[in-house]
Amino acid sequence: MNRFSSTIWLILMNIRERIYSALNGNEVDYVPWAVKPNHLPRGEWERNLRNLGLGLTIPVRVYNLLRPHVRIEQIYENSFQTSIYKTPVGELIQKTRIDLPSEAGERGSHWTTIPLFKKEEDYKVLEFIIRDTIVKPSFEDAEIIEAELGGDGVVYTNMGYSPLMELMINFMGFRGVAHEAIRRKDVFEEILEVIHEKKLEICKVVARSPIKIVLVGDNIDEMIVNPRFFEKYCTPFYEEYIGILKSAGKIVGSHMDGRLRSLGKLIGETRFDFIHGFTPPPSGNLPISEAKKIWKDKTLWINIPEVIFYYESSQIVSYVKKLLKEAAPGDRLILSITETIPPRHRRKGYEAITRAVLEYGKYPINFS
Repeated sequence: MNRFSSTIWLILMNIRERIYSALNGNEVDYVPWAVKPNHLPRGEWERNLRNLGLGLTIPVRVYNLLRPHVRIEQIYENSFQTSIYKTPVGELIQKTRIDLPSEAGERGSHWTTIPLFKKEEDYKVLEFIIRDTIVKPSFEDAEIIEAELGGDGVVYTNMGYSPLMELMINFMGFRGVAHEAIRRKDVFEEILEVIHEKKLEICKVVARSPIKIVLVGDNIDEMIVNPRFFEKYCTPFYEEYIGILKSAGKIVGSHMDGRLRSLGKLIGETRFDFIHGFTPPPSGNLPISEAKKIWKDKTLWINIPEVIFYYESSQIVSYVKKLLKEAAPGDRLILSITETIPPRHRRKGYEAITRAVLEYGKYPINFS
């Protein structure tokens, strides 16, 4: 890390202060740069980067879910896990591929190949599973983690997916949602409301928790959630959750890591304080300069695209410099890695991003 030895960094804030200032729209000393622990293996290299200002953003869970009347049996065969959900009103079966490469912990090692929901008769069983779910607060671990982290970063919690994305990711899959929303609209919307009722229970527990920063899902991408779906099946639920959480003093955002250009105006109309995982081009399709114009009161919690890590170091520095220039003067901005990165390029990428923040990320950003 000798390449940083000549850099003078006047530190006025710790990482925690920097991130909270960015989320609240206040001035920072430098643009915050922080990542989740699974993207930053412990060791000397990590310690050097953190001494230079790289922070941690640690997700914590503040509730547990129990289903006392649902029994799950699992069968393993070759590279697949079959899960049988047994209830008093019937069974649902899910199949999962389980031996996928995790890329040094960067991504999960499993993927659903056959979703739980497959046919109209499954609605009855799915509704039972959802209604049988008991939400139990679990605050102690979160409090300990936050206290131990101190000024080195922030902790945040997540109330889970919104009803539409819960169906899409955990129960039906994309094809299932598309089919049911068109062919069986009434019962599809009824199950959304059932999920919403349970999400309200979760939301109220999260609102009582000691954790200040809260995510509401949601892995939004315009290719799977178009503007009509977003306005009808996302916005109303978002607004109800946001109201509950903000009344408890929370800073509320949503994880929207996909292509968002056609959804920009609708996202701007929500009351989210920040957009987490916002991915600019070349992976996303909404430039930071445009996002800043339509989301004036929202903080961009940026995911630096995975593809950038394949660039040469000097190109990575140039890319981050361009991002910072677009976001000038640098208010309401956090740089992060919220998705996956190629482990073999991690070291090069992190060092280049850190160098770019040190050289160009001092607030207010000014390249004149």
